[in-house]
Amino acid sequence: MGQGGLVGQLFYAGTTARRLGIAALVLLAGAVSAASVLVSPMDAAIAAWWPAAGVSAVAVLASRGPRVTAALAIAAVTAAGNAIGGRELLVAVLFGLANAAEAWLVAWILTRGSPVARLDGLRDVTRLLIAATVGAFGIGVLAGGTAWALLGSDFLSTALSLFSSHASALLIVMPLALVSSRLTRRVHPVEAVLQVSAVCVMVGYTFWPGNVLPLAFLPFIALLWAAFRFPTAVVAVELIATAAATTILTAAGGGPFAVFADDGQRTTVALIQVFLLVYAIGALYISAARNEWANVVTQLDAREALLRGGIISSDTGILVAEMLDGERLRVVGVNATALEAIGHTEMPSSWGTAGIWMQRDRVVFGVRELDDAIRARRPGRADIERDGRRFDVDIAFHAQAGGRPVATLVFTDVTARNAREQLALRVADDLRRLNEQKDDFIASVSHELRTPVTSILGFAEQLEESRLSEQDQQATRIISRNARRLADVIQDVLELSKLSAVGAEPRTAGPIDLGLLVRQCAEDASGLSPEREVRVEVTAPEHPAIVVGVVQDLARVFANVLSNAVKFSAAGGTVAITVDDHGAGPVVVRVVDHGPGIPAADLPHVWDRFYRVQTERHREVPGTGLGLPIVKGLVEARIGGSIEIESDGESGTTVILRIPREAAPLKPVTAPVLVATETSTPSAPGADAQADAREGAE
Repeated sequence: MGQGGLVGQLFYAGTTARRLGIAALVLLAGAVSAASVLVSPMDAAIAAWWPAAGVSAVAVLASRGPRVTAALAIAAVTAAGNAIGGRELLVAVLFGLANAAEAWLVAWILTRGSPVARLDGLRDVTRLLIAATVGAFGIGVLAGGTAWALLGSDFLSTALSLFSSHASALLIVMPLALVSSRLTRRVHPVEAVLQVSAVCVMVGYTFWPGNVLPLAFLPFIALLWAAFRFPTAVVAVELIATAAATTILTAAGGGPFAVFADDGQRTTVALIQVFLLVYAIGALYISAARNEWANVVTQLDAREALLRGGIISSDTGILVAEMLDGERLRVVGVNATALEAIGHTEMPSSWGTAGIWMQRDRVVFGVRELDDAIRARRPGRADIERDGRRFDVDIAFHAQAGGRPVATLVFTDVTARNAREQLALRVADDLRRLNEQKDDFIASVSHELRTPVTSILGFAEQLEESRLSEQDQQATRIISRNARRLADVIQDVLELSKLSAVGAEPRTAGPIDLGLLVRQCAEDASGLSPEREVRVEVTAPEHPAIVVGVVQDLARVFANVLSNAVKFSAAGGTVAITVDDHGAGPVVVRVVDHGPGIPAADLPHVWDRFYRVQTERHREVPGTGLGLPIVKGLVEARIGGSIEIESDGESGTTVILRIPREAAPLKPVTAPVLVATETSTPSAPGADAQADAREGAE
């Protein structure tokens, strides 16, 4: 019954199972109705107790939708039960309709805001009490009016009797179907046998025929036992058994209520109903409070276990203690680090039970600074030493809800912390030296490579100017082109090495007309591929857009960005570069091309070294994948600006540069990440070879 008890099980069951269950409950309601009428005194207009009210409400609660069908079925069977019990047909039918209206009203109140009614806590018991009160009031008015009109009964007294009869039935019967099995508590079998025996003995003795002693309170002791110790389902069963036994035994002339039979059956019936109401409300509220208390204890236990686990496994020493009567300190939690700091390998058992006496002539923890601070309840910090280790101790006092202050001592192992810091500094120095060695190696290798490449380029240019055969001219062009590519790679590597070098000599910054510099770079970019006729159009303000910076850095940034834009533009295409200077804030430069664009999946990676987009259109364009890493490093570390790339992955790319007006202080550079405008992923090793092969095949 994990989903609201029997009601939840039927509500969420399959259609066939749900209908069969509701039908069984409806038939049970009819049978109980007939039995209640039969055991009532012949001259009584109403039954002393009407458990069919609870069964009917459960049947309606288990149905779905508007619940009209289940309510009409309840009307039919309870009318039949009344008729079988000897009531007139019209009275039986009207009583049946009143029972159906009561069941529907109770179900509607219990399911407001939730598809399934539950009985898990105090709020649920309160809602059940409200529903039972409203439902019982409704049937009191309807059935009381019927009894007054057709049977000549007094309306007020009949309505009051109906109210108490049905309210007690709803509060006693319905909990058994609403309580969830997840509230089950573990109970020892011996205790269960003793408690059930106590209920049977106390109810039997109190209401046994012939016993008229006023002991109606006696069974409540056993019910309280169940409410405190047993699941609510057991309490509900015992309430039903107590109500049934009380009604039957009182009708047989037993118990303290039977003595009022001489005053009329109405007095006895009223006493039974009030008795059952008090028992039901008291037992249900106590059981619900016990459930909520158990839930809170479970949550607190889980949090305490989590806290203790965190304290025990912490590298920081933690000791938590409660101050008792101002004279003792009871330790509620301590870990190994704290014990080591105060010279213990494990906590003495007396610390957690009787506690530690704090008088002047007593030793608290054996460390004078701590002992004095704790006795004086003086928060602050103390320094202590133990076996060559130094600890900082933070002492604090907190007021508990119960009034007892709690002391917390947090021990920081300063010796271990200093050792970790020294180790971190040594590792950082080692990494810095390794980085410097790497930069020196790259610079050395690049310089060594530059000399032979320069020689190759020089002789290749001479060969290009010589009169050679067609085959030799083709070979010369291939040599010259690849030598230039290698020279570009060497230059890019050298530039990256300079950007990441520690203590590199900064260049002198000065005023620069950004519009003029952009026009010069655009003119250079137009000549990169004259045979493809890619135009570079510049839009810049008429007035000088002055910034303070290093002209070589800015020129390199614009050259690399424009080079990418031209390379990836189609033959005869246009690259647009715009300079926006509004007199305040950074100068914004936008470079827009209409090439293949960068796919969305590659945009987050476009700054990685040697990373290139691996679509067919990108692989056709040769490159090293180092252009944009250099640009990002220059813009962010040397210029102090920012760079963004936007692309829809299909129709071009926009590079947005924000150049500050004042020169930024140099920042250390981590390896720039992300690639050339339309690149990402390492360049395919065969890209240049394919271009050479195409030329060789001509």
